[in-house]
Amino acid sequence: MADTNTHTKLIVRELLPRARDFVAEGKRRLAAQEARVADLQRKGHDASQSRKLLAIMRETMALQISHVELLEHEVRSDRGFNRRSRSA
Repeated sequence: MADTNTHTKLIVRELLPRARDFVAEGKRRLAAQEARVADLQRKGHDASQSRKLLAIMRETMALQISHVELLEHEVRSDRGFNRRSRSA
């Protein structure tokens, strides 16, 4: 039976690629929203709600990036685990 720490680290290694994908997708969505806000402003429309959404999206992106960095740190922090998991 694998110990809980090893199991947790395996889960982290599985989550990291998905978390990176979420950041990439979030960046695309953020860029699209920035373009929408700019377009609304350029056309003289009220963009206040769109700017609020953009601010929320930026906060969410910052949290997601922090999550990815935490997962990356977890993977890097136990070099012995990395060697063991590759040889298993």
